[in-house]
Amino acid sequence: MVTDEARTGVEKPDTVIVGGGLAGLSTGIALAESGIDTAIIESRRKANADIFGFLLWPPGTRTLRWLGVLPEALRNGAELESLAWFVVGKKHTWMNVDLAELDAGTFLGIRPSRLESILREAALAAGVRIYDSVDDWSLRREHAAWTMRLQREDGPVDLRTPLLIGADGSGSRLRSELGLTSSRWQPRGQVIVTGVGGPLPEQGSRQALSAAGSGGCVSLGEKASWLYTVAQESDVSDPGSALRDYAHLDSLDATYATAFDQVERTAVVRPWTVTVPRWSTDGAMLMGDAAHGMLPHLGLGGSLTLEDVPLLSEVVEEAVRTGDFCAPRLSAFQQRRQARTAYAQRTSNQWARVLCSTTPGARTARDLAMRRMARNMELAQRFYRELASPSGPSLGTRMRMMMP
Repeated sequence: MVTDEARTGVEKPDTVIVGGGLAGLSTGIALAESGIDTAIIESRRKANADIFGFLLWPPGTRTLRWLGVLPEALRNGAELESLAWFVVGKKHTWMNVDLAELDAGTFLGIRPSRLESILREAALAAGVRIYDSVDDWSLRREHAAWTMRLQREDGPVDLRTPLLIGADGSGSRLRSELGLTSSRWQPRGQVIVTGVGGPLPEQGSRQALSAAGSGGCVSLGEKASWLYTVAQESDVSDPGSALRDYAHLDSLDATYATAFDQVERTAVVRPWTVTVPRWSTDGAMLMGDAAHGMLPHLGLGGSLTLEDVPLLSEVVEEAVRTGDFCAPRLSAFQQRRQARTAYAQRTSNQWARVLCSTTPGARTARDLAMRRMARNMELAQRFYRELASPSGPSLGTRMRMMMP
């Protein structure tokens, strides 16, 4: 007998993920490979043009390895060899952390569009249904299930599921639809000028600190690099010039300047930290930037999103197995992740406050912390090694580093 649902084309996956970027695709792979029927919805018709890069720490690359895509990501990006810091106006490196000697895992620089393409291919191979080019969607809940109607060029599609996962970024629409409140914080007047340029002469990350702000570059492979400047908005009249100015700082040599000459387009972004008190409700949960969006300083956001995936998969598998999608069961994910993500947010916020702050004493405190690390490389290595671990830096290390 043909049911009414069959006539109207209702699809009934175990879970629907809202958002088809880094968070949604990686989560989709994990769930599908666990035998959970998974659908992803995404508004974009194709990946956005790259204006930034991912610097993924070991917490993120461990998940990529777990998903089976790290070898392909390394072929399309760069395994970073060093993290170097410079002082503007000085003829020396302030600090250079050898990542091989650190022995903390793989650090990866990669273009977002490349990583997204790799994850999308792996998701489709795992059996994930991806609905992209979704112009709009509506949502209703009845009989302990969600019905989501997708509006697409080829007609509407109805999805019915007991579980929704919000992976649609820091400005999450699903979070708003669910009534899960959030607040956000931005460092006053601060912007990031960002772009993708030509290759660097070595595979690493370099950042220079000056009285006016900060600038950096990260290798994204043989043909590209991520270039950025953190500055006060009042100092950025021409984004292209602001980005190129970093290439001419005394602490960089001419071989790096050529990467800035190959930037095709620049963007000025004003990112924020998102605080979400509650990540779940009956039949729905948030992850990644939708749950704990953070400023991009130190490159922790993408890594923490990927680090969410194995634990989220574990919680969802148990919910599907038992048929229990109530908020208390789903909140186990937040209970086990919140301390880790909250620490990363505090660290990123502190860096934002001191990178180009006009507050008296802020830059002095910044430089003092950097000098302390530069004089004690064992301490610096310990901090980076612990930051790259699943647990994060110990209280003793943080106090010695003057970190939160």
